[in-house]
Amino acid sequence: MSLSGVLHWWNLVFVLPIALSVLLLFVSALGGLGDADAHGDVDAHGDVDGDADADGDGDTDHPLFDALHWIGVGAVPASLLAVAFLLFFGVFGLAVNRALNTAASPNFLIWPALLLATLGGLGGAGGFGAVARRFFPTDEKALGNKDLLGHTGRVIFTVTESEGMAQVRDAVGTLHQIPVRVPAGHAPVASGQEILVTSYDADTGAFVVDESPFTLTPEELRRRS
Repeated sequence: MSLSGVLHWWNLVFVLPIALSVLLLFVSALGGLGDADAHGDVDAHGDVDGDADADGDGDTDHPLFDALHWIGVGAVPASLLAVAFLLFFGVFGLAVNRALNTAASPNFLIWPALLLATLGGLGGAGGFGAVARRFFPTDEKALGNKDLLGHTGRVIFTVTESEGMAQVRDAVGTLHQIPVRVPAGHAPVASGQEILVTSYDADTGAFVVDESPFTLTPEELRRRS
């Protein structure tokens, strides 16, 4: 496909999501470089509340929940699943445009192309999530929910009120990868920032964190007090 062909609007519909996904991956990679230090011994087990009633596999009595868990929903950060969807949506869309020869009748053929690209994007993101969730396991009761309270760590994926991941060392120095959230109304904490584990939310199965006071300037500390 020539450059002039890519710039047609019916191809740009799919090229732009690909470009956005690559940009997001690049930004995420830059944020992750700060974590590639001596902390390479990441605990292979995601850390969850040892007192939780539900089993770690996320199995439920509803097949829909099991299917969502299987493709990574709840285990893989939503931002990564979104990037995967954008990438696969764009790639499938360009392939479908070529197969259907959308250029011959773009106003008509763009609709089936969008539908097939969406299905391809969902399927691709689901496949990616099914593989990626193995790197974010939650099936081991590695420690109780109080063992990391008061400990500091570093953000892996940006922490918001609904998602986030961080690495935190326990009292004996073992590095754990845990799901984290910021309190309601707090600003997100970017990847690479130092955080302090303040509490555990049993409803979400995630630890609540705040920016580490050791990294704040005196003025920021005064504003927070």
